[in-house]
Amino acid sequence: MEVAGNAVGLDLGKRTYEMCLIFNDNKINRTGGKTDFSGLDKLCMKLTKDDVVAMEACNLAFRIERILREKVGCRVIILNPGRLAIIFMSTRKTDKEDSMKLAKYIKSHEEDEMPIVTPPSDEEWERRKLLSEYKALRSQRTREVNRLHAIFEHAGFTQFTRKDICVPKNREEILPLLKGYEKEESERLVERLLLLEKQIDLLYKKINDETEKDEKVQKLMTVPGIGPITALSYVAYIGDVNRFENAHQVSNFIGFVPKVDRSCTINRLGHITKQGNSLLRSLLVQAAWSCVRSKNGAALRDKYNYMSVTRGIGKGKSIVTIARKMGELLYTLLKNDQCYEPKKFISSDERISKLAEEALFYANNRAGDKINLTCS
Repeated sequence: MEVAGNAVGLDLGKRTYEMCLIFNDNKINRTGGKTDFSGLDKLCMKLTKDDVVAMEACNLAFRIERILREKVGCRVIILNPGRLAIIFMSTRKTDKEDSMKLAKYIKSHEEDEMPIVTPPSDEEWERRKLLSEYKALRSQRTREVNRLHAIFEHAGFTQFTRKDICVPKNREEILPLLKGYEKEESERLVERLLLLEKQIDLLYKKINDETEKDEKVQKLMTVPGIGPITALSYVAYIGDVNRFENAHQVSNFIGFVPKVDRSCTINRLGHITKQGNSLLRSLLVQAAWSCVRSKNGAALRDKYNYMSVTRGIGKGKSIVTIARKMGELLYTLLKNDQCYEPKKFISSDERISKLAEEALFYANNRAGDKINLTCS
């Protein structure tokens, strides 16, 4: 890669950073600093707009990328750390060594050979923070519900399920059954649950407001099983769909493609890579379950039934396939700027039988034409 200015490698820590600058005459200069506001201001003074900076992907890297882009105007490349063998397979791994390897990497490799991570826009970044907080609060609420359910079980009230405890009205009715310390602990748990549920409702309203003002999200919600959270997550984490050449690249980005082991006559397909965003992947799987259980599931529902019932494939593998298909379908809708139109799924056996019928039909017509020509 031809660099007009210096090739800069930044290795980021929680509070400090190490920087390596490789000049055009291959001289190396090392420096470091803090990642607070004053430290980042000093970092901007050390760089010029012709420099190219490389960093490993993390939350701090995205923040520094925006700062360097706005204050310095230099080119910033964020790399996928999981695909940088030069870093994680090294026998000597220190912050200074990593920064130098990053600088040498961008100087010796072309840009299309690098595992570049596209930084999110400001709107995508805000949506990701909203969805991340919503997920965290939902997980925290689930933990509190499980703890409250465990208290009732230990007290001998095994007839209540977690679904019963999730409803605030039910909690008020069954809470007086407890006595002693169990009652005091459960009351504190209920107070935390009420606060969490209030915050979750507030965030859910914000998510609905985001979906109402975005036409792309509304078009994705026309797919059966896709709700506002899944649609907004897809737009926030996928970003601009034009950066993908086809739908298969989107599946690879999400982590739905299988691991491949090919050598000579061996061709094995393993589990999915799971290299993408775990939140988006789990939401697509949940949406796939909703789709195959819906009357409007159309081709996706038929494909699931064909895989799980006709071919005898496990439900887990079948639903992951449907989730991958849904991710590719959402990409197609955004790419073509259109809404979902249900289509009927045609299995391979039906295609073969249909082709056989068409071939037999044309063969009979051709034989009839020959007989007519012979008679004439």
